[in-house]
Amino acid sequence: MDNQQIQYPCEWEFCVFGEDKDKIKEAIDECIPNQISQAHSKSHKNYHSHKVKVMVNSEDERNELYKRLKDHPQVKYIL
Repeated sequence: MDNQQIQYPCEWEFCVFGEDKDKIKEAIDECIPNQISQAHSKSHKNYHSHKVKVMVNSEDERNELYKRLKDHPQVKYIL
């Protein structure tokens, strides 16, 4: 099995889940100000998801964006 390396810079997509669709959007805007795009993806009972694309220049930058999202109180889960 080949280990594939991520080539930076690259476009990265996060799928962000939370309970309130408007608050998730606000959280993403706060955590990732330089987005390429953001779209409401799905709603299911008490959870909503948004997909956000961003250009990242390094693994450290990608991990920092993930951490910002993870630490935001409106974000429940990230893929």
